[in-house]
Amino acid sequence: MGWQGDIILALFKSAARLALTAFIGLSLLVSARAQELVISTNNTPMDRKALELISKEAFRRIGVDSRVVGNPSERSLYLANQGEVDGEGLRIAGLGNQYPNLVQVPERFIGISFVAFAKDPQINLNQGWASINPYRISFITGWKMFEANATNARSITKVDTPEQMFKMLDSNRIDLALYTRTDGIALVERMGLPSIAPLAPSLRDVDMYLYLNKRHEALVPKLAQALRYMKTDGALNKILSSLKSE
Repeated sequence: MGWQGDIILALFKSAARLALTAFIGLSLLVSARAQELVISTNNTPMDRKALELISKEAFRRIGVDSRVVGNPSERSLYLANQGEVDGEGLRIAGLGNQYPNLVQVPERFIGISFVAFAKDPQINLNQGWASINPYRISFITGWKMFEANATNARSITKVDTPEQMFKMLDSNRIDLALYTRTDGIALVERMGLPSIAPLAPSLRDVDMYLYLNKRHEALVPKLAQALRYMKTDGALNKILSSLKSE
């Protein structure tokens, strides 16, 4: 072919190099995107903020990006268990039995007080969960803490949003609204319901955890270690302090 063949061969090699470069670049882009984990949640506003900030820093320390998306409580767990998102939080310990594709990161994120809100301050909760049995109660669908412990109440109404629940309480359609103390107090104030307040003692104070879909199980010990380091180097306290000041 002579010089024409040399030109064709050179052009072919050049095109091959460009294709290879483009392929490598695309592979790196796909790989980088694959490192962003999507965490689903139905946490209350303050707890969601804690999840976002703490998980972002913990994942950063192990070289992974993360973002948090909101979903209804039961659907949030379903999506994580099915692998349609990468993880779910924050939740109580021990959900792996019910959702076998979820692996608990065994290091506590935050602690939460679950309480009953009422208009009647004389309601006595000194007997724990048994104390709520005589009353009409409400809680958010998919909140496993209440689904497991508040089954013997006089009546149970499950709702999609806390606003629905507190409106029911304000209109005397229920006696107790089960929620988290910090966010409940903020919501009552925002909704202008001064007659509603949390009762003491709390129904339960619990540690809350992140769960990852089992395909990311290799990240679990690394993430737990990152959380432990955050507790010792002060990063976690700094995040929590920033939330309290908001």
